Amino acid sequence: MKKIVLFSTLSLVFISCSTEIETPKLECTQPDFTVNKTVEKVYELSSPTARQYTYDDIIEAYVVSSDEEGNFFKTISFQTKSAGKNKAIGFSVPLDASNSYIDYRVGNKVYVKLKNQFTDLYYGGLRVGSLYVSGSGDPTIGRISQNEFKNVLNASCATIDENELVESISIEEALNDSKLNTLIELNNVEFTEEALGRHYFEETNNVGGSTNWNLRDNTGNQIIFRTSGYAKFADHSVSEGSGKVRGILTKFGSDYQFMVRFESDIKMNGKRNTPFFAEDFQSVKNNVNFVLPGWSNIVEKAAKLWKSMVYSGNGYAEFNTTSTTAAENIAWLISPKINLTGYKNPVLSFRSAQHDLKTDSLLNTLEVYVSSNFDGSNITKAKWTKLEAKIPSLATPARQFISSGGIDLSAYSGNINIAFRYVGSGKDKTLNGAFMVDDVKIFGEK
Repeated sequence: MKKIVLFSTLSLVFISCSTEIETPKLECTQPDFTVNKTVEKVYELSSPTARQYTYDDIIEAYVVSSDEEGNFFKTISFQTKSAGKNKAIGFSVPLDASNSYIDYRVGNKVYVKLKNQFTDLYYGGLRVGSLYVSGSGDPTIGRISQNEFKNVLNASCATIDENELVESISIEEALNDSKLNTLIELNNVEFTEEALGRHYFEETNNVGGSTNWNLRDNTGNQIIFRTSGYAKFADHSVSEGSGKVRGILTKFGSDYQFMVRFESDIKMNGKRNTPFFAEDFQSVKNNVNFVLPGWSNIVEKAAKLWKSMVYSGNGYAEFNTTSTTAAENIAWLISPKINLTGYKNPVLSFRSAQHDLKTDSLLNTLEVYVSSNFDGSNITKAKWTKLEAKIPSLATPARQFISSGGIDLSAYSGNINIAFRYVGSGKDKTLNGAFMVDDVKIFGEK
């Protein structure tokens, strides 16, 4: 019995050692393609109308989006790698497949076979996909089928670190069609106050299955931050700090929308840059003469005053000459006293927009001033200094708010007033139009 036991034990030991399984090594077969067209050229050949690509051309680009955490759905964003003066160019490919991140990892170089596919420029961004005809009969770009997409998107064995693809830019620089579908990183940003204490996705703020919050920088620039209700982090609380976020720029209509791929793309560990003066006009009433405690609404010429308006839930101040007949309208909207004492390097920012402008003219414009001796009623006795600010023009899409940029107020101390002065004509219809003002803020270091 002892010999049998000994033999059995040795046998077990031998078997255990000989049947150990090694982890298989994954091998990649490099596809044999010759790139003969640039993404830039395909972009030039495309238009807002879907058209079939009939040439036997192949482009290459790198994966920059991911559906691993659910914020992207059945679409992949690709971009070229910037080199010198040649900036990265992005495009998207809709496909009828989920979990595409398994086959197309971020940073993976992919060869795209264009023949018989369709391309268009969707709100300025290039798309490559199949033809889809809407219920109204309009041709557009649809998803490449499950049976076909791997013949169109051919993953190579080459993968680079995404840090070689990402571009660090400001919000202002990001608001540009040339950045669509590219990987960008926004620095020194934070979520606006309405997002604080909320979740990345909220059913009460459901816009087409996603929630739109806003990111802003310390000069007042803002961009939509969009989160799908299917994102794995949808029910997580919005970050309350400041820092940087990395993601893909998309666009719908005239709205630029920023989308992260992973929650780890959000790195906001810094303190919020809280303004010591802020007015978002959310308490105003719609379409009445502007009234808020501390603010002055004063006519210089003619009789029309600034009005408060509410549009799509957003309150703001507006001056509109359309309903007037005066040859010249001049009106001032002046802030309460703002005490700069104790703050270093104060910076003013605000957002403004236009609608129904007919032309760009100094006879129909918005100006911004600062005064240290305004008495609250008499504008002619005060000394006003004009401030340089970015103001919307005829080329700015109607009702699209733009940032003034950061306006340095370090030359001032003590109490100041900020004034918005409108000049326009109600008689000369070529000078008609309206300017809107919102989100007046002053930041400073304590």
